[in-house]
Amino acid sequence: MKDGFNRDIDYLNISLTNICDLNCTYCMPYNDVATYNKGRYLSVDDYKFIIKSMSELGIRKIEFTGGEPLLNPNLVDLIYYAKNYCNIEEVSLTTNGIKFSEQGLKLKNAGLDKVNIQINSLKEYKYESLTRGGNLGLVLKSFSTALNLGIETTIDTLIIKNFNDDEMDDFIQLANNFPITLRFFEMMYVGKLDGLFNEGYLNVADIINNMDNMTKIKSYDKVCRYYYKTPNSRGKIGIVSRFYDINCWSCDKITLSYDGKIRLCRYENKEYDIFNFINKPLTFSEVMKDIIKYKPKDFNEIKNNITYRNINEL
Repeated sequence: MKDGFNRDIDYLNISLTNICDLNCTYCMPYNDVATYNKGRYLSVDDYKFIIKSMSELGIRKIEFTGGEPLLNPNLVDLIYYAKNYCNIEEVSLTTNGIKFSEQGLKLKNAGLDKVNIQINSLKEYKYESLTRGGNLGLVLKSFSTALNLGIETTIDTLIIKNFNDDEMDDFIQLANNFPITLRFFEMMYVGKLDGLFNEGYLNVADIINNMDNMTKIKSYDKVCRYYYKTPNSRGKIGIVSRFYDINCWSCDKITLSYDGKIRLCRYENKEYDIFNFINKPLTFSEVMKDIIKYKPKDFNEIKNNITYRNINEL
């Protein structure tokens, strides 16, 4: 599919649930996790129809997200279906890592190519505090499982001022020692995070650029503008900076929510409900071709209309 700016849209983020087995302060700041299991959900057959239809429209990469996607019992089936029946070239998974070690081999055998694991502290007491009870040991075990299975692994780390910014060197050491991608995320003002943004935002890009022995290298993806390496590093380091520094000009992604709505920009409040077009192949195709024309050019078009959804739903 091509959008109104002639960009090829070939990447689909698919949210499988808004439920999570953690309750992170930056994700659900008011501790209202109980409200996130209500509303309409897509069935496994709905997802299969959408994946098949989207592949026929040119989608070649799929990323399963949540909430926590490993809580959806159909995840393995959907990965296998995407890779073996829909001509999807790359399937990735974004997870908190709590349950990944249990299912890693099944996911690999189903066709999983990449995994992004969220780790926001390497100190157990900080991790437990931020996640409201999470077990860092399980997450680190999942990290090892992914590497041992040969799954391309990314560590995603949200940097929060005066909380974990003192651990940046420890995370960089992970990228030095292992063949991974480490992505530092700056605090973003979405959902209910407007207050936390003011308290926790830190300009990570400036910190990395001022570090000694950091070499900037070309980015071959559409997530980070640049990557960095230290001498003899086995991995690389990227920065997902504030909205205005995102690679909007080359964006190839759209997002499907667990309740059947399309967002043309992950952070935009405007959504297109496609639920009533499921199992209507011709109509679905025509509707998507029309919707895609409205994908915004860049963040400037949506900066006054940021999504109401919290991070667990992005």
